[in-house]
Amino acid sequence: MKPASRAVHAGRDLGARSPLAPDLSTAAVHVFTDLEDYDAVVRGERPGHYYGRNSNSNRDMLERAVAELEGADAGVATASGMAALHAAILALAPKPVTIVATRELYGGTAALLRQDFEPLGYEAQFVDLTDLDAVRRAVQGAGLVIAETITNPLCSVCDLEAIAAMTRERGVPFLVDNTFATPLLCRPLELGAAVVMHSATKYLGGHSDLVAGVIVGDAATMGRARARSSRTGTPLGPFDAWLALRGLRTLDVRMRRHSDNSLALAHAMRSMPGVAKVHHPLLDDSPSFPVAHRLLPGGAGGMMAFDLEGGREAVQRMIKRFGLVTFAASLGGVETTVSYPEITSHRSFSAEERAELGVGAGTVRVSVGIEDPADIVADFAQALAR
Repeated sequence: MKPASRAVHAGRDLGARSPLAPDLSTAAVHVFTDLEDYDAVVRGERPGHYYGRNSNSNRDMLERAVAELEGADAGVATASGMAALHAAILALAPKPVTIVATRELYGGTAALLRQDFEPLGYEAQFVDLTDLDAVRRAVQGAGLVIAETITNPLCSVCDLEAIAAMTRERGVPFLVDNTFATPLLCRPLELGAAVVMHSATKYLGGHSDLVAGVIVGDAATMGRARARSSRTGTPLGPFDAWLALRGLRTLDVRMRRHSDNSLALAHAMRSMPGVAKVHHPLLDDSPSFPVAHRLLPGGAGGMMAFDLEGGREAVQRMIKRFGLVTFAASLGGVETTVSYPEITSHRSFSAEERAELGVGAGTVRVSVGIEDPADIVADFAQALAR
């Protein structure tokens, strides 16, 4: 099946008289009348579930669906994207190593590396992954490389295929955060990544009503990640798994609309008053355009950013004038929202670090929704008119 069809059907095997919508299984524990049967289920020799922290039918469906969409052997669903990232890092690098990560990294990921992994003996090295010479030098001493398909918040795109070739040559695992692109727009495993993660809170769920994370990869790595997630108590609950799977069914149509709308808004914002710069990887003047055009032929999703003259005060005035658009710290829902990285995604960075990344006092991240594009453009235009 094509990806659009897979998104609708993945994760389920329907038979005669099966419920078309999956049942919600809230059971924390399952009963057995046979010791051998219980033992076989726990060992994985027979299908079934025995304890909610270890497995659940709704979580299992979501894991299989995302793995199928990404072209992976297996998946692990966790209580948040950060829990998924934590499990993935420790599955790929269980002992302290140097972790090379994109310099334009989501603030939560950077904080995890600095505040949680570095005290354990890991070393975080932040590199401009769009500079392949810098990547080549950094990979020589690395034990893990972490990239984002589309960076948060400035929406840069690095050459995942070239970086995967470097990591493969050195035997270094490559972890890619594919949250902004989703498997409908990019499948990093096909480009050479070892593990792909998603904050399913965003586009996979798509409706701003759940918190979840998913990682996918080969069966052995996912087995290690699943065991660690179970031991540390971070598996995804059944209702959030049920919601995420429901959201996944419309992923293709949503991502097409998100992609079209964000590019339309990016073009329109170039001529709006007070806008100093627009960040979108498929704008023809973007440094990422050649790579993004190759790796993201179906669109770049709903994320973009812009720099507003006048800094924080101008951003505040704009937010107060919005009619349709709202301010929210997350992203990936059907509604258009803006976020202010200085106090949200990148508040753990110092002002100097943000400035070095190009995240200034006037930088605004936009999660472009699926409303009529004319309405979105009009709301930004009137909010910036004065």
